[in-house]
Amino acid sequence: MTQRRNAGQGRSTLRAAAAIVLGLPLLVTSTAVAPAAFAAPGPASVAPIKAPTKELDPAQYPDGKYIVVLADKPLATYDGGVDGIAPTKPEAGEKLDADAENVQQYSEFLETKQQEIAAEKDVEIKRTYTAAINGFAADLSADQAVELAKSDDVLLVSPDVENAPDYSSIDFLGLNGGKGAWKTQFGGEKNAGKGTVVGVIDTGYAPDNPFFAGKPVKPLKGNAKPKVGEPYLDADGRIAMLKADGSTFTGECQVGEDFDGSLCNSKVLSAQYFADAFLETVPEADRAPHEVISPVDIDNHGTHTASTAAGNAGVTQTVDGRNFGVSSGVAPEAKISVYKTCWEDNDPQTGGCYSSAAVDAINKAILDGVDVLNYSISGSTTTTTDAVSLAFLSATSAGIFVAASAGNSGPTPSTVNHGGPWMTTVAASTFSYELQGTAEFSDGTKYRGASIMRAGVAASPVVLAVNAAAAGAASPNLCGPGTLDPAKVTGKIVVCDRGVVDRTAKSAEVARGGGVGMILVNLNDSSSDPDQHAVPTVHVNAPEALELKAKVAANPSLTVALKATDTTGKPLPPAPQVAGFSSRGPLLATDSDLLKPDITAPGVAVLAGVSTVGSNGAQFGFLSGTSMASPHVAGLGALVLGKNPLWSPATVKSAMMTTAYPLKTASGGVETDVLAVGAGHINPATVLSPGLVYDQNEDDYLRFIEGTGVELGIPGIEPVAAKDTNVPSFALGNLTGRTEVTRTVTAMTPGVYRATANVPGVKVTVTPSILNFSAGGETRTFKVSFENQSAPFGSFASGSLTWSGQGKNVTSPVAIRPQAVNAPAEVAFNSAGPNGSGSFDVTSGTNTPIQMTLEGLSKADTSALSLVPGRLVNGNDASNAVKDVTVPEGAPVAKFSVLSDDPDADFDMFIITPAGTVTEVATADASETITIEDPQPGAYRIIANLYGSPGNRPTTGSIDAVILGGNENNATLAPNPLTLANGSTGAVTLSWTGLTPGSYVGRVSYAGSSTVTYVSVVVDGEGEATAQLPATDPADKLMADPRESTTPTGNQ
Repeated sequence: MTQRRNAGQGRSTLRAAAAIVLGLPLLVTSTAVAPAAFAAPGPASVAPIKAPTKELDPAQYPDGKYIVVLADKPLATYDGGVDGIAPTKPEAGEKLDADAENVQQYSEFLETKQQEIAAEKDVEIKRTYTAAINGFAADLSADQAVELAKSDDVLLVSPDVENAPDYSSIDFLGLNGGKGAWKTQFGGEKNAGKGTVVGVIDTGYAPDNPFFAGKPVKPLKGNAKPKVGEPYLDADGRIAMLKADGSTFTGECQVGEDFDGSLCNSKVLSAQYFADAFLETVPEADRAPHEVISPVDIDNHGTHTASTAAGNAGVTQTVDGRNFGVSSGVAPEAKISVYKTCWEDNDPQTGGCYSSAAVDAINKAILDGVDVLNYSISGSTTTTTDAVSLAFLSATSAGIFVAASAGNSGPTPSTVNHGGPWMTTVAASTFSYELQGTAEFSDGTKYRGASIMRAGVAASPVVLAVNAAAAGAASPNLCGPGTLDPAKVTGKIVVCDRGVVDRTAKSAEVARGGGVGMILVNLNDSSSDPDQHAVPTVHVNAPEALELKAKVAANPSLTVALKATDTTGKPLPPAPQVAGFSSRGPLLATDSDLLKPDITAPGVAVLAGVSTVGSNGAQFGFLSGTSMASPHVAGLGALVLGKNPLWSPATVKSAMMTTAYPLKTASGGVETDVLAVGAGHINPATVLSPGLVYDQNEDDYLRFIEGTGVELGIPGIEPVAAKDTNVPSFALGNLTGRTEVTRTVTAMTPGVYRATANVPGVKVTVTPSILNFSAGGETRTFKVSFENQSAPFGSFASGSLTWSGQGKNVTSPVAIRPQAVNAPAEVAFNSAGPNGSGSFDVTSGTNTPIQMTLEGLSKADTSALSLVPGRLVNGNDASNAVKDVTVPEGAPVAKFSVLSDDPDADFDMFIITPAGTVTEVATADASETITIEDPQPGAYRIIANLYGSPGNRPTTGSIDAVILGGNENNATLAPNPLTLANGSTGAVTLSWTGLTPGSYVGRVSYAGSSTVTYVSVVVDGEGEATAQLPATDPADKLMADPRESTTPTGNQ
């Protein structure tokens, strides 16, 4: 930008002088401001010092709305100089008197001069200002703006921008500012993360985003030695950097489409991509036309996560013309290494983040020498030993701190993934409710929701999308492309349901149909997202959203106005709260004996960088998901390792967890659900002073794996139960009798620490309860016993255990579920003939006899299948098989499974319910199963999709559907009732008779307990029937695929 300035006057001095003259903050002149001349400080004078005339570039002044500020001082600062007009600047302690004669005289003088200057350039003044500034607002052409900027009578010409509230998760975390953690804990912004490298495994990055701007990297000069945090080119021409831990990172800027390998810089040291699985699986014709086989991000997700973790400081973020202030990554001085593993095909809901690509990326990140890895991609809920998890174990063993997203399937229990104790699994929280709009109905009711619309919509007719459907449209309530009838939408505000279709695609469909606005409604508690929409939009959360829908359905004559601000007058909700979508524990992979998620961070409506390819030219945008929470923790990991580079990953994790603070409930109370939030919310201000830490190393993790039943065959590695793995949390999924667990802590601050514990209804005993450390680095082992006293059976009791001393409170979350009986969730038996029996062990949690009830055994309806990997469709083709099932009224259980014959393949399952909703069961496991208790009666469709297989080879398997009835009188349980002392174990025998070949399922329930055991019996024999698959329904093709593994974070 060309500037006119006095000789010797620097840019910063000019901006400061202008701000003083205007009485405005510097932010006013931060965007496309063209200073012309300025009033010199010193003796009172109205006439400005003349500045030499310079040619200005009209390209810096597009046609638009401007504020023209004149050089003469405004009323508030005028201290004389115009003949016959006394000063108007108030004396100290006084206010400006608008009725005073001199004030009115000088105001008239300023307004007259404004009119003269405007008339010279043929400008029509819209608004005039005389008190705070001397100037006017006007619509200017580029030429008018340039000519005014040249005038000696004009101080500056500034665009009339809309400034939103400063909005940044960095502010919420207390990182910036004079008292922020960057300054008080991490050596200031210029040292925040210095000497560390954050690896981001994701969809790539946008090289042109200002969060990734950097200088070209050059070789070291002469005999210069590398300096910590300062990149250089090594002898092979690769970017290298001496890290804070004394080792060297060496990256690769991999050439690819639209990426010539020269775009890495002093910020992004390395950018690589891993496309083999995508190229092998998806034919070229089926790939998204805008996808590029290179590190370049076309999706937004990778750019958003990388910029959140370690984007540059001082970046001004604007969305749809609104300025949201200056922000940064959590660790702005950390460097970034990009690993692109996620790709898009022609269906924006599919594509892939392939496990093999992730393993390749983790392998390369270890070799490159990153300090932190962020993985905002889904994983298994049922195992901790899939290939990706084991690769992350190796990364952790190599000293790399790994942050991973917990998943977006909340608030459903047991949906959390990334269960390995070597990873830090991150839940998502809200952090701000400032960006709000309002839907005002003609009956006087108002509904607040997330919005960044620049202008509202006057009162207009309102219609539910389901009542504005185009002919033959499927699921019009979702406002998918082509589903709305313009004749029913034009001029109206449309109420669209959230789900399946991208949120912004919904507003685009409303705009296509002629709608003037949209109310986006959540059907269950989830995030409300201030997206940039095609029409003005308010996004309303449940349960208010359901009330709104019912109102419109019952009163179609209502009108509604959309307001760009919150007009409800209600106080904003407390923050932080856990997000409704954030996946919850307990962790299935360890029978609930390991607490996940570990910790919580901002993940709702996070503003960060996006890709111009994936966002219609925008560089900044809002996204929600645990995908957005995880990079906050990754960035915090970089801050910690920049300050303490020799801390182990487990030490970093422990410090984060034990110094976290509680979240809030919707009513403003303390959130106690540790299965939702883990240890609590990250706290950068205290993370460096944990007092004690729960450390682990590779052998500890291997012992944990052995304890899950995986035999590693490594000498000296003995199994350790999940409940005893040395994490800074405590969990027991099935407490009967008295159970004891063991932990070891290491002193960071020596001294005496005393234990206190509080778990309502559970007796907790810590032995010893006092620990004394004479020096840092000393370790002490203690035991904790849990015994139920009054906590209800079958529900988790949440609490905490704290070691207090030396001014520290080392707090761990505790989750204990007492059970009247501890029984296996599933047992399976094979039978060579129609009659047989099998036994399983049960432990009692009470001295009262336990009556058992058996439902079943019910025979499965089995359909064989053979598929090849491919995209999801609602119908039978080479990659999908469907099975239609009817669930009768009163059925207690429906169990649907897709069973793979190849343990290395990856089948996924999707269930279309009688209500038309889609339930996804899409993990990284080979087979998928869902058990629906008290299912809604009606028609269900099971869709089996083969997501991947070794070498993309055809894979066989089956779809099984079991509708459990009452007692089928083909099996019995003995002994019944079960009489055992509290804490004692005994055997239960299941005996069956008269079963024909096939698969059978039953359910055992235990009186006084929520525990159930599902039993399956497979009877061998010849002549097993295979059900005929129904024909493909062409009308149901192209159903959207909601898998998080293919879309790392949803915009749905």
